[in-house]
Amino acid sequence: MARPTMNRIATILWGREPKDRALLAKLDLTLLPYFSLIWFLFGVTRASYSSAYISGMREDLNFQGKDYNYMNTAYLVVYAVCQIPGTSLLTVLRPKYVFVAANLTWSVLTLITYKMTQAWQVILLNAIEGGFSAIAYVGAHFILGSWYRKSELGTRAAVFCCFGHVGSMAGGWIQAGLLKALAGHGGLPAWRWIFIIVSVMTIPVALFGWFFIPDLPTHRAAWYLNDAEKEHAAHRLGQTSKQTWDRTVLRRVLLSWQFYLLPLIFMREQLTDTPFFPLLSQKLTTGTPTQVYSLCVQCLSNNVMALWMSSRGYTTIQQNNYPTGIYATAILGTILYSAISDRLQSRWECSLAIGLTFVIGSAILVGNPASNAGHFFAFYLLGTTYAPQALWYSWMADVTGHDLQLRAITTGFMNSFDFAFVTWWPLVFYPVTDAPHFEKGYIASLVTGALTIPFIGLVAYLDRRDTARGVIGRVPGVVRASVYDGDDGDPPVRRENVSGVVDDHPDDPIPTTQVTVASKV
Repeated sequence: MARPTMNRIATILWGREPKDRALLAKLDLTLLPYFSLIWFLFGVTRASYSSAYISGMREDLNFQGKDYNYMNTAYLVVYAVCQIPGTSLLTVLRPKYVFVAANLTWSVLTLITYKMTQAWQVILLNAIEGGFSAIAYVGAHFILGSWYRKSELGTRAAVFCCFGHVGSMAGGWIQAGLLKALAGHGGLPAWRWIFIIVSVMTIPVALFGWFFIPDLPTHRAAWYLNDAEKEHAAHRLGQTSKQTWDRTVLRRVLLSWQFYLLPLIFMREQLTDTPFFPLLSQKLTTGTPTQVYSLCVQCLSNNVMALWMSSRGYTTIQQNNYPTGIYATAILGTILYSAISDRLQSRWECSLAIGLTFVIGSAILVGNPASNAGHFFAFYLLGTTYAPQALWYSWMADVTGHDLQLRAITTGFMNSFDFAFVTWWPLVFYPVTDAPHFEKGYIASLVTGALTIPFIGLVAYLDRRDTARGVIGRVPGVVRASVYDGDDGDPPVRRENVSGVVDDHPDDPIPTTQVTVASKV
């Protein structure tokens, strides 16, 4: 009985096709766990600064006035600026080198923090760390989208994102345990031990990337894949029509609808903080998706739920614990929606369901139900709308898969453009001075949540239209010659040989089931 059961589980996870099954099993035991663990530890690392600040670092390093805010701002600004260069670098250098160097560097910078003696030193280190950690989230999505098919990607992206939720949720608890166990140990205050322990956890995982990151399929470099699996991986997703940095890159990106529309609604918010409940604020703002979407889910950030609970007489412990239930529903929603979209091989249906959830949850909060249960239901229901972290980044990979540079740049831009908005939006619509009466913010969330619905419809329409026209979507097989001509003037024409593909490796076997076509792009 055990063997049939294992076979059924393997079929559910990796399908029935033997080549896909062998490849996916190896990727799911190496590539996916590596990025998931890094993202988990990223959440723990960022939580350590908030924990340390309220546990002695403020006094020991003489933080004054808005120094703590300057520390976070310095990190966020550099983080945002480095998103596009980071993802673009993955198309030029082998990703293994980029990730190991970047992840190891920000881990070491976290370790060095324990030796700091002045607030300005920590602010400077945070700025530098922001540059090296910028690749952690967007880079992982870029690599996952390079290895997994449309029917596989959403679920893997969901696993990756859920590790971030767990890291954000557990970060404060881990720090609390360290503070209790290590206070005064070895002559060091507990806040300094936090940075030591977190770095000791993170540095080995960062180094493991040297062995587990398989670069891109075209590199054929993963040591744990045999030759047949490397070739299968290089061919099975099809070939991107554009792969090189040439004089057409700027035009291809700036004239694409993906570059503008996807960042507008699909981005994700980074770490923000408020002076109140800093540990909780860290947990509730790490990894929140943004722009039109993020402006809606601001009602889950900025300690809105905790401040409402305070007005209803809940204890401080309850104010810190009950909101973590949002992450439980976030994990459930992320996995459920992503799995369904993979099964459908379509993202718009689940995206529409999320958009409707925005409206329902926000409407309940606007209605200000008399019972506490109504508020709890609304907050936890809105927690499921964290799902676009996986779902919409997978959709982005679907609609930019034809152009490597467009996908890299858009991936980075999706995660940086939002800072122009989320830095001021909470100050206008969710100031702590309004607590617990956030009606103005709830109405703003209802409006922006409703706006996601027509945007989802627009992306779905453009996706379907351009797929039918052959504008987006990968070319089957492996490429053998220049795929595009007609740089100027007439629309370019896709020209495929008898196998339908172009080949950088003329000695490789080429599929021969395709016919010669010339389609307008």
